[in-house]
Amino acid sequence: MKRVLVMGKIHPAASKVLDDYGDLCIDVILDPGAAIPVDMVVQSDALLIRYGVLTAEHIRCATKLCVVSRHGVGCDNLPVEALSARGIPVTTVGPVTAVSVAEQTMAMLLSLLKRVEEYDHAVRTGDWPIRDSLAISDLAGKTLLLLGFGRIGREVAKRARAFDMEVLIYDPFVSHDAALASGVVKVDAWHAVLGSVDVVSVHLPLGPATRNIIDADVLVAMKPTAILLNAARGGLVDEGALYQALSGRMAAGGAGIDTFAVEPPQLDAPLLQLRNVVLSPHSAALTAEAARRMGLVAAHNVIAGLEGRLDPELVFNRAALEQRAMAVPM
Repeated sequence: MKRVLVMGKIHPAASKVLDDYGDLCIDVILDPGAAIPVDMVVQSDALLIRYGVLTAEHIRCATKLCVVSRHGVGCDNLPVEALSARGIPVTTVGPVTAVSVAEQTMAMLLSLLKRVEEYDHAVRTGDWPIRDSLAISDLAGKTLLLLGFGRIGREVAKRARAFDMEVLIYDPFVSHDAALASGVVKVDAWHAVLGSVDVVSVHLPLGPATRNIIDADVLVAMKPTAILLNAARGGLVDEGALYQALSGRMAAGGAGIDTFAVEPPQLDAPLLQLRNVVLSPHSAALTAEAARRMGLVAAHNVIAGLEGRLDPELVFNRAALEQRAMAVPM
């Protein structure tokens, strides 16, 4: 009998997929703050990870491990290089969260430009004259810069264009022709256009090259009225620099933040004190529909991994595994 370790609560439909398989011993740890037990990893043939950090130490003696199924699309909590070196595939859930995250991104943008919370409070407290302040703005005619034009970036662009926004993208892996075919314009030097865009939305993975990619220098180059959106990964934005900008030069601008460097953030964190920041608890992908889709794909990836029939499009470390296979002498 194969053994599967599930870290975190998954959708009941996903649990049913694993239960119905019939030849699995399933261990579940529901506490999102729990450490991943090394001994349980060693005993497992497959891991389904929603929460927790897996390290190279966890897999050093995990000789039975066939697949690590990520309940999501980011793998910064996994030792991908070490897993690849061992020939262990790491899977993600693919595009199932793209629409949900794109909708949350647009919701934060609309909330900031239309000052939804502020105007709602004004009505409730008798400040009807706020309507004459002309403090709200239209999306139409604004310029949006997307850093990253993968599945989520493309869904954001689709929605932004429907609001008659001009969309610029920066993505080294997307050609100018492919960008134009999607109705957007590719820029090769994104720093050079910061002073002319109204909104910057980050849709990048987190790694050494992208950590704090939005830093003090970037914020200084942005318009004083600009809006920054991050529904990708905590750590992409220097939160200290963002606080300094939004409480000073960019006070007329704002930010929508779904992911944080430390989660959950401390209640006295400076960003949480600003009125021109819209926050959500890393929940952009956690709609009822997306949670079900994520769980189902993650569960099916476990079974496919155990049976040796993974969908290559869902294997995060596919290139590394192919290179390893080519390097192994016949």
